Amino acid sequence: MNFLPFVSVLLFPFVLLGLDWPTYGGLNRDHSSNETGLRLNWEEEEPEVLWSIKVGAGYSSVVVSGGFALCQGNENGKNTLYCLDTDSGKVQWTHQYPCKKSADYFQGGSRSTPTIAGEHVFLLSHEGDLYALEFKTGNVLWSTNLVKDLNGVRPQWGYSSAPLVAEDKVIVQTGSEEGSLVALDSLDGSVVWRTGNYGAGYSSPFLRKSSKREIVSFNQFGLVLNGLSDGEEFKKYQHTTRYGINATQPLEVGDSFLISSAYGKGTAFIEERKSSFGAKWESDAISCQMASLVKKDQYAFGIHGQAGARARHATLFCLEIESGKKIWEKKGFGVGSIILVQDTLVVLSDEGTLTLVATNPRFYQELANFQVLPGKNNWTPPTYSSGRMHCRSSGGTWVCLSMKKLIP
Repeated sequence: MNFLPFVSVLLFPFVLLGLDWPTYGGLNRDHSSNETGLRLNWEEEEPEVLWSIKVGAGYSSVVVSGGFALCQGNENGKNTLYCLDTDSGKVQWTHQYPCKKSADYFQGGSRSTPTIAGEHVFLLSHEGDLYALEFKTGNVLWSTNLVKDLNGVRPQWGYSSAPLVAEDKVIVQTGSEEGSLVALDSLDGSVVWRTGNYGAGYSSPFLRKSSKREIVSFNQFGLVLNGLSDGEEFKKYQHTTRYGINATQPLEVGDSFLISSAYGKGTAFIEERKSSFGAKWESDAISCQMASLVKKDQYAFGIHGQAGARARHATLFCLEIESGKKIWEKKGFGVGSIILVQDTLVVLSDEGTLTLVATNPRFYQELANFQVLPGKNNWTPPTYSSGRMHCRSSGGTWVCLSMKKLIP
């Protein structure tokens, strides 16, 4: 455990806004926003680029709170976390630390997304460095390393899961045989509890909506439920893939979960039973490698396919959740990403095209599209907050677009 000095660049007032996206996947980690006012008609005028900045290679997504946005990238053997003013794009402060690029069948760079929790920021590197920072300044409050200090086992493609913060606890997946899911005290980093013996997944744990007392993790074994207070394991469901890759967010549907992976495993709709989970249906015809499913009414939308040579065969699809029936599918997005803004799908292709698609369960209905990012292998989901869409390329280009409705 380390308490490290850090010199901040600038100070700013902390204000919490109601339209924030403070953690990976938004407030509930389900890649959805109820914010209104998204402009759907781009025929007369395309979205305005408010600002852009280079932050270094990687896949960390953008988080937003109180008018400030954070994202990290990797360059010259270091990871750098940037804090920007969302209006101007000006850098408020940075936090930099040594970290290898760690390319492995892809270009490498940052993986995990920072988490904003009140006046603190919690940041994890793909090599296991966990930092607690002051949100106003970037000052380091404490730090630890999941491998060196907690005997964690780094997954092959690095730690990618975003820290979960709840009730003064920071929850992280370490992959340690001595307790793979660990809760740390958010104030000093001391261990509160540790439990389980599962390989660390690439998905980010979240609190179950129905209780807020259960942690949902999608690790290398599959889906596991643990108690927030003491880590007690309640239930689990095995969903194991080749290479141990479970990277998408489980989609909570009442007391059930829709989980999906690639590498020949596919999708399962599992329901909670008295002492376990059981499958309502399973299908290897639907495989989401990295892009998480989103839900509108009784339908789920996602991207089926796998990166690499097979990416050209990937499809955006609509699925009837209860039956598992695929209603429609559409090629052209590669292994991109998807979020839901009220009633509209926002799809970012792996080649950087942003497309708005109606949540129409009958057929594919495109509303608008716009080329926003350069390069390829753009797998990071966009972030939507206060009428602005934040998109980040694998090479490190961070673009902020104005997506508010035009006022005549």
